[in-house]
Amino acid sequence: MIVRDIVAIAMRALRANKLRSGLTMLGLVIGVAAVILLTSFGQGLTNSVNAAVAPIANSVTVVPKLSPIPGGPPAEPLTDSDVQALAAIPQIDQMVPFVSGSSTGAAGQVSRAVTASVPGAQYLSASVMGTTANFPAAAQKSVSAGTFFSQTQSDSGAHVVVLGPLIATALYGQNPDAPLGRQLRINHALFQVIGVMESFGANNDNVIIMPMKAARSGVFGFGKGGDEVSGLYIKAISTQEVKNVENQVYDVMRRQHGVRDARFDDFQVQDLGSRLSTFTNLISLIAGFVPAVAAISLLVGGIGVLNIMLVSVTDRTREIGTRKAVGASDGAILTQFTLEATTLGGFGGLIGVLFAIGLIVAAKMAIPALGGSQGFLATFSPVLSAPPILVAFTISLLIGLVAGGYPAWRAARLEPIEALRYE
Repeated sequence: MIVRDIVAIAMRALRANKLRSGLTMLGLVIGVAAVILLTSFGQGLTNSVNAAVAPIANSVTVVPKLSPIPGGPPAEPLTDSDVQALAAIPQIDQMVPFVSGSSTGAAGQVSRAVTASVPGAQYLSASVMGTTANFPAAAQKSVSAGTFFSQTQSDSGAHVVVLGPLIATALYGQNPDAPLGRQLRINHALFQVIGVMESFGANNDNVIIMPMKAARSGVFGFGKGGDEVSGLYIKAISTQEVKNVENQVYDVMRRQHGVRDARFDDFQVQDLGSRLSTFTNLISLIAGFVPAVAAISLLVGGIGVLNIMLVSVTDRTREIGTRKAVGASDGAILTQFTLEATTLGGFGGLIGVLFAIGLIVAAKMAIPALGGSQGFLATFSPVLSAPPILVAFTISLLIGLVAGGYPAWRAARLEPIEALRYE
């Protein structure tokens, strides 16, 4: 029997049981589509997280720490002289000191509850940060309206502020240009609004940024009016130099504060990139593990193919006997049933691939509309690549081949007389 006849018989057998063949392929369709979709979305998630982490991967913060000795003297605060000493480290690209009230945030900003009001309007509680003119470059933030304060304004302690989007909206409405040029009273001092920041994220948008000199004298009062700083935000020249910068910061700060034993450090150096590396590694692990879980559905589909081929051999026992009685070889019978199973696997894999591609394309079009320009969805996009498609389709073919092998072997071993007697 020539190959063309074997293929024709196999295809005719599949068409004769369309519902059974379709349901058998469904498991493979779902399995293949699941593997491709989850691989695509997992890679998109990894890329999105890496893009979010990249701006601070080479960042280091320095903040004060409580005295390690119970009942001992208070820790020496950070000062302008510390800033000047650290500025001599050649591997530092940008350094931003800031003044604040109490706690540090994830990106080096610190918050102090202050009262802000528009003359004649309601009072709002906000956070304030006094910093330098190079804050946007070091923190990789930008303004959505107006400008950030200049170096001249920073040096002179000009009473100008840049608002976070949350407080800008609360005081002046949705128009980002509305606050520009307006007067804002902060703890009894008047400031002029010159800009509105892009969103930092929900936890950092309720912030007012001003020159550090103005914050010291006009907001925090004499208690913060000296040379103290609440912390430093440092950006290394590259991610490879972060550890080197961190070690040099320890050396300089210990000399500045007269600390000889690391156990008595009165400051903390935080490498933001390494702190987030555990999270990014976890995301990568999940992104690689989830498709492996989805592959279980492919195994279930293979069991379905095996089951249906065993049923097919049983149902067609008399047909097999008739064909062998008229001269069909064992090889022809083996090839026929193997080809039927492989065809099921191939068609199931192909439909699964097309279905997954369609969903990924639809998601790439829908996600930007759902996410807008802010938030996680703004940077998330599933990645459609050839390797997972080829792997999933190949596995589907192999499942059909392997799952059909045993039933085909059973069919080929049937004796013609026994098969013809089968009821």
